[in-house]
Amino acid sequence: MKKLLALVFCLSIGSAVAQTYPEKPIRLLVGFAAGGAADLAARAIADGVGASLGKPVIIENKPGAGSVVAAREAARAEPDGYTLMFGSIALSVQLAIDPSTPLDPLNDFATVGLVSEAPNVLVVNPELPVRSVKELIDYAKAKPVSFASSGVGTTLHLSGEMLKDAAKVDIVHVPYKGSNPALNDLVAGRVQMMFDSMITSMPLIKAGKLRPLAVTTPKRTKLLPEVPTMAEAGYPDFETNVWFGVLAPKKTPRLIVERIADAISASLSDAKIAARFESLSMDVMRSESPERFAEFFKRDIEQWNARVAKSGVKVQK
Repeated sequence: MKKLLALVFCLSIGSAVAQTYPEKPIRLLVGFAAGGAADLAARAIADGVGASLGKPVIIENKPGAGSVVAAREAARAEPDGYTLMFGSIALSVQLAIDPSTPLDPLNDFATVGLVSEAPNVLVVNPELPVRSVKELIDYAKAKPVSFASSGVGTTLHLSGEMLKDAAKVDIVHVPYKGSNPALNDLVAGRVQMMFDSMITSMPLIKAGKLRPLAVTTPKRTKLLPEVPTMAEAGYPDFETNVWFGVLAPKKTPRLIVERIADAISASLSDAKIAARFESLSMDVMRSESPERFAEFFKRDIEQWNARVAKSGVKVQK
């Protein structure tokens, strides 16, 4: 009887907290530098969620270790709904390539809601004399080539490693703290190629500062209909689309998780927010419920584990 009364008391306290939540601004930690794909997507949903909840959602960029630096801080935060993590496929990839990663996302976090997804695109400096993936590989076998990424353990890094393994070619990896500094050096010619999110590459592609060679989607994207897929370029099953979603510390009260999830859903249903994602070359991605997001996350981790094992990629830190 005492246990039952204690449970009822805890539930009533949790309900009261949820009804008054939020009473102050909310921190949303992003594991990549400002201006990159993750940052832009986070800012788009933060505005909508903040408006829905009636309190600002403040972005804090904490780049490092494929977003693990931010994730570890978020996982250790007070589980009160005021510190959240803008998670992504980067966490699945990091676990796959480095099992010793000091993080267990499925046990350290409560999944809240998926937000969006975006294709990656293989781009090169336009001064490089190649116009296809085949020409790029042939060139890399004859002359030194380096590829940039937004950091060790990111999907952009692993995409490059997967291509190296599949094409049996040596291409030097140059990691950066985010897509923007990597793209700056790619445009300047300090590195020659990069797998990048369309979010950050499209403006440079349109301006003629980058040349797209292939996309990582199963089918061609309407944003670049003339650009073939990696499968069409001779590399089947080469899919590395990026997803983004909101996570909370594991013991965050269920009612607060549901409030945030409802705010995310409402934001994604807003025509202005949806248009903002479209302008970022992203598609809205709903998870329907925190549980469905958890199922998606678990499946994504399993898929990346299998891909890395199959490819034989070994990441040297």
